[in-house]
Amino acid sequence: MKLILAMLLMFSGYAFAGCNSINDLDQRAYCSAKQSGRGSDCNSINDLGLRAQCSAQVGDGSCNSINDLNQRAYCSARQSGRSSDCNGINDLGLRAQCSAEVGGGSCYSINDLNQRAYCSARQSGRSSDCNGINDLGLRAQCASEVD
Repeated sequence: MKLILAMLLMFSGYAFAGCNSINDLDQRAYCSAKQSGRGSDCNSINDLGLRAQCSAQVGDGSCNSINDLNQRAYCSARQSGRSSDCNGINDLGLRAQCSAEVGGGSCYSINDLNQRAYCSARQSGRSSDCNGINDLGLRAQCASEVD
């Protein structure tokens, strides 16, 4: 019975959700680039801001090419590894996420429940924590990054 349940979960996409289960093509390409570690995979992303973010995170691109100032500061903090760089982020939710990721702070100050669960899963390294994410695309991204 447990085997049948596990197989049903696997085929439904909840237990095994990779980048291919993300509906948004740009987010799927971003996820795939992060998984492969190849910056050249970012070139297939149409959204210029996301492409710049991907290139900075996965490849050897610069955060300076990201137009959104909050995302640029977040990128810089992740590249530098200094949580003090998160202070330049005006968006409180993104600042809390940055502080949790870069500085090892708590995810509980993130108001968005999906982003909070995503943050917790990344910190714990347990893909089962991704199950608390209601947004299916983010859940798939989480499962592909944490596994």
